[in-house]
Amino acid sequence: MSGIQHIVGIPSWYGTARGPGGGYFRDQALALQAAGFRIAMLAPDIHTLRDLRQGRVPAARRGGITVEDDGIPTWRRSGLVLIPRVPYRNALAWAWGGLKLFARYRAENGAPDLVHAHCMLNAGVVALAIRRRYGIPYIVTEQSTSFAQGTLRGWERDLVRRVIAGADKCIAVSPQLARLLEAQYPRSVWGYLPNPLGEAFLSDDAAPVARSSADPFVFVSVARMSAEKGFARLIEAFAEAFGGAPEVRLRLAGDGPIRGELERLCAERGVAAQVDFLGNLSSAEVREAMQAADAFVLASDFETFGVVVIEALACGRPVVVTRSGGPDHLVNPGNGLLIPTRDRDALRDALIEMRRRAADYDPAAIRAEALRCYAPDAFARQFAELVT
Repeated sequence: MSGIQHIVGIPSWYGTARGPGGGYFRDQALALQAAGFRIAMLAPDIHTLRDLRQGRVPAARRGGITVEDDGIPTWRRSGLVLIPRVPYRNALAWAWGGLKLFARYRAENGAPDLVHAHCMLNAGVVALAIRRRYGIPYIVTEQSTSFAQGTLRGWERDLVRRVIAGADKCIAVSPQLARLLEAQYPRSVWGYLPNPLGEAFLSDDAAPVARSSADPFVFVSVARMSAEKGFARLIEAFAEAFGGAPEVRLRLAGDGPIRGELERLCAERGVAAQVDFLGNLSSAEVREAMQAADAFVLASDFETFGVVVIEALACGRPVVVTRSGGPDHLVNPGNGLLIPTRDRDALRDALIEMRRRAADYDPAAIRAEALRCYAPDAFARQFAELVT
């Protein structure tokens, strides 16, 4: 695949009816655009009558094609699906809508040199349909946790095999995910390319902020509040380690279906006065929360990469991270502690150790390493090496 200049990215979720998500897809596109590639995003989506009734579809996306530009030209098309939920339904609806969207884009902008599918289900299905109709090669970057969780159904695994077979390159966002996919899909070959840092963590505004020993010691964690992110275990471990110690605090950023349960758990364990629920934060607000903390914690059961981990490192903060897959290769003795998943005792002990040792880490060195490994120019350089 030589001479690639014009790339169309297709995300599997990107500000869809079912949630915002996908900021890291945009970060990748911005990195490639800054490196001189011509980039556009095509974001097909589907919605159901239930989505419409529940008001989950913005009026501007109800049918037709819209073009936006938030730094990357983004073409959107949302289709209404009326047939019952049956195997292959969503993938076929995505492929049909994606072909319509691509045809319009191609007519106005010419054919791209390459399609970059972000995750196999369902962007990879769209890329495969485009290749079959127009002969345009595609690569796929995978970062879904479905493979680690083993939640794919038989027909979904069938689609994945087809997408892999049609792709020119298969890329995973962590070495662990690459090995897992090669094991689950024999004869497939997966390269590795980490996600880049987003804009909010690149400027001098993200430089480490000195913490005063007179201030409370603050742990911060950022994730969606769902069971697999390990927040309940983190609260339990924090309560065991620091319950009744007002000089140590835990701040939780994010929202989700179990937030109410987590707030009740804090009250039951007597740490409600020490735990702050920050809600959903913008990227700039996440950066500020990390700078206002002494250490970052991620207690997930499953992660394919861990963007929040490199964001914390870019702020110069040491981390406590579970061996949840993707983040494993991000942590070393110079920037934090790596512990087993689903082990409350290990998590408690790691929090205690981090409380004692946090000041021994070198914030400037942690940030410098993060920028060297995960800055946009590093991503673009590695991407070019993989695809050309």
